[in-house]
Amino acid sequence: MANTAIFVRSPYILTVTGVANDTTRCDLFLWNRPDSIPVTATRQLSKPIPSSVQTSVYYDISEYCREYINAISYTEVTFPTATTFNEYCFCTAKTYKNDVLQSTYTFICFDGYGYFEDGANPTYNEVLLTEGTYQIKENANSGAITTNVDTTVDDWAIKYSPLSGGGTTYSLALTDIDSSPYIHDNFKGTGGNIVEILNVVGGVTSVIATYTFVEVCEPKYTVMDLDFVNKYGAWQRLMLFKASFNNFDVSSNEFNLMSSSPSYNPLIARRKTFNTNGMDKIRVNTGFVDESYSDVIKQMMLSETILLDNKPVKLNGKSIELQKSINKKVINYELTFDYAYHTINTVQ
Repeated sequence: MANTAIFVRSPYILTVTGVANDTTRCDLFLWNRPDSIPVTATRQLSKPIPSSVQTSVYYDISEYCREYINAISYTEVTFPTATTFNEYCFCTAKTYKNDVLQSTYTFICFDGYGYFEDGANPTYNEVLLTEGTYQIKENANSGAITTNVDTTVDDWAIKYSPLSGGGTTYSLALTDIDSSPYIHDNFKGTGGNIVEILNVVGGVTSVIATYTFVEVCEPKYTVMDLDFVNKYGAWQRLMLFKASFNNFDVSSNEFNLMSSSPSYNPLIARRKTFNTNGMDKIRVNTGFVDESYSDVIKQMMLSETILLDNKPVKLNGKSIELQKSINKKVINYELTFDYAYHTINTVQ
């Protein structure tokens, strides 16, 4: 691909090698669409080669790239649509030794991460969603798959097929950085669909990723949307089908007040509360899900951006059992969230 995709919640290291006392520099050019590469470096980093023994220096560029990424909310789509520009950024990095250009790198940066076992600077897949089987709400928009493909080299498409097999399929072209719906409009209300991401090179089609989206009819409870930025730095939606429970907590500071005179009025409280405010909490259930949800739940817990029915929340609790079907025949995850704001507005 023209731009190497990197996940900037993990370190991304560039190396410059020389001899003792050589000066090195790393110039970073950062921007979002629709802008183009800036004329002068956005960030300029420098350090010398430390010694004749330690002849390499390392630049971690991730945190500088993260400054240009800001995922705020998920945008509904019904066909392949350009992903919102502030959800990723571009970076050109130039390394120098003694002011002589050594290397030029071009990156597209997502606010994702690699696991420890992936090692340094993990490799990248063009599809920003973990393969598996997902449950979605019947006859509704239920999330999107984000893809980052280079159509200047070959062709890419997303294919929708009925769950029952056979019948009509729909293939839509992918261009650049797209968000495509979990389910095609023509399959809503039919039980779901299978989605394949296709790469076409020289007339030969390869399946890069496959997903199964199963529609669930929930007649009793209100289905809730849980949107979060996953490990690939893209929005992902889970549907919460079963019972939810709301709690409300109040906090305040209490003080004893002094009377202005010994002749006090007994109707005036001498112990008062100040800075009283509240926070809403909610306990939700996923409903019965596939064992593959364990990794998705893990990604949600590691996310720094979570929305519940388009309201910002934060996870209440630091641990959860990642369930296996061999241990439990039916798997349900119970999750508790705090709404990430006070009930009384205190924003200044």
